[in-house]
Amino acid sequence: MTPILYLEKTDSTNQYLINLIESDQVKEGVAVFSFNQTKGKGQKGNTWVSEPGKNVCYSIFIKPDYIPVRNQFIISQVISLAIKAFLEEFSGNISIKWPNDIYWNNKKIAGILIENKLKKDVIEYSVIGIGLNINQLLFPKDLPNPVSLSQITGDEYNLNEMADKLHHKIRTSLEELNLGTEGDIQRYYVNSLFHRDGFHSYRSQDGIFSAKIRGVTALGYLMLEHEDGNMKNYAFKEIEYL
Repeated sequence: MTPILYLEKTDSTNQYLINLIESDQVKEGVAVFSFNQTKGKGQKGNTWVSEPGKNVCYSIFIKPDYIPVRNQFIISQVISLAIKAFLEEFSGNISIKWPNDIYWNNKKIAGILIENKLKKDVIEYSVIGIGLNINQLLFPKDLPNPVSLSQITGDEYNLNEMADKLHHKIRTSLEELNLGTEGDIQRYYVNSLFHRDGFHSYRSQDGIFSAKIRGVTALGYLMLEHEDGNMKNYAFKEIEYL
């Protein structure tokens, strides 16, 4: 098991790792974590807000050069499922809100940011960042629906132990990842999605509509069946859950 490096304070665990990779100072498999991240990055330029000393911010460096660029969403699926399994050791009602937010009921407990460096038709390397709400009890009012594990269970957790357990779960899941298991991974992922069953409301540039999740493409597009039976694929940020 590759050890994880503890950072007392960092602007971003992802950016810290990327800087080391670009200066050729780390080997594949190296991971870092911090309980004090000041400028966490989220999807599409969003930020990840975390109270110092309360949560786990974690990043790992991998080189999945056996995965074609067209199949890169499989990494997101594997990591989402790993975090879901990790959290299910403490609570039920955990799901994945497409593409890779982790939810407890209708609230967000974890987020994932995967930054890939592509070289021709393969992934040269990936830095996988995870923000996991553990002991935080108060959140900024402008965050729409955050929740922490402590709020769910009423317990307080040792952050070092949680970081070690998370690292083990992520490493194990990545070691089991290969293109031969892609079909199984995709099925598990789709069956784990938030609002998986029945019709639910969404908003796109065309307005509000009701649709049912039918699957996810290899590129990560969400496949929705509208009430009139028409199927349409949506990219991230093209639709909003209501």
